[in-house]
Amino acid sequence: MRSHTTSIRMAVAATLVALGSACTSEQQSTPQPTLTSTTSTTTSSTAPPQTTSVPSTTTDTLAPTTAETTTTTLPSGPADALVPLLVGGADSAGWLFLGAWQRDSWQESNDPSGNPIRPGIAAGTPFTVSNLDGETEAELGENTEACFDDQVGPAIDVDVPPAEPPGFGYSAVAVLTQPWPLKPRPVAATASAPEAYQALGEASFDGEPVDATQGNVEQLVVADLDNDGDDEALVAFEFVQPSAAPGSPGDLAAILLVDVDTRSASTVLQSLVPADIDENTFPLIERFRVLDVADLNGDGRMEVLVHAWYYEGASVVVYTYDGSELTQVLAAGCGA
Repeated sequence: MRSHTTSIRMAVAATLVALGSACTSEQQSTPQPTLTSTTSTTTSSTAPPQTTSVPSTTTDTLAPTTAETTTTTLPSGPADALVPLLVGGADSAGWLFLGAWQRDSWQESNDPSGNPIRPGIAAGTPFTVSNLDGETEAELGENTEACFDDQVGPAIDVDVPPAEPPGFGYSAVAVLTQPWPLKPRPVAATASAPEAYQALGEASFDGEPVDATQGNVEQLVVADLDNDGDDEALVAFEFVQPSAAPGSPGDLAAILLVDVDTRSASTVLQSLVPADIDENTFPLIERFRVLDVADLNGDGRMEVLVHAWYYEGASVVVYTYDGSELTQVLAAGCGA
C-alpha cells in the first residue's frame, strides 16, 4: 500500500502509433561515443499543484545561473515530424520506448489496450542521445530486452553515466536526430542552491506529517523553458534515509517548478512516508531527478524529463510547459 505518495504511472493508454516497418542491418563494432557538454554547470559543491512562495524577508536571491538570457523568434508551431523517443542508462541492454511526437500530438508508449508498443525503427537509424551532461550522436542497434516484462528496444552503443543517484534506472534520452537544436537556450545544472530554494522545498511539505527541515536541495536546473526571457528553475528536494527498506518513516522527495522572477513555486511531484506511519502500512518512497531539458517537438519550447524511481522500478516522465505550469504528456518505465 502506498500512503501519501504521488505515484508515477508506468504506462498509460493512448492512441496506437505506427512507427514504420522493422528491418535489420548488421551492427558494426565502433568505439562508444560519449556525451559532449551542451549545458552550463556550476562547481559549487498529481494532484493540483501546490503553490508556495519564499518569504519576502529572505535575503538570498533566486538569481538565474544560466548564461545571459537571450530570446529568439519561436517557430510558428511544433514540427510536422515523427520523433520517437527512447530512454536508457549505463546498464541498459535495450533502450525503452518512451513515446513519440507524431506530427501534431504526443503519442504514448502503450496502445489503447495498455500493451507496450514495439516501434519498428531500423537498426542503423541515427539518434541523438542527450541528458543534462550533453549530447552525442549514435546509431540504433538490434532490438533486445528492455525490461523483464517482455518489453524490447534497440541497443545503443553509447557511453552514458549511471543514473544519479543511486545508479539505478535511466540517465539519458535518445531522440531521432532532427534539424533543430534540442537545447535552443542555455541550461544550467548544479547540486547546490541558494538558501531561498531550501525555504521553498521546506514550504512545499507544509501540513504533511514529515519534518521537511531535514530535507535538502539535491539538484537545481535553471533554463528559460518557453523563450520569454525569464528563467524557470526545477528543484529536486529530498530527505531519504539510508536503508535497505523501500522507505523509512520521515522520508520525503519532491520536484518543484519555480518562477525565478516572482519566487512562486508549484509542486510537480511529491512522495513521502509519514513519520507516524502505521506499522501495517508499506513505507514506500519514490525519488526524482531532472533527467533532461530539451525541445522534443521543434516548437522552440523545451520539455522537461524527470527520472523517477523506487526500490524495484524506475520510469521517465515528460512534461510540457505552457508558461505557467508543467503538464505530463508521456511516461514509461520498468518495474514491479
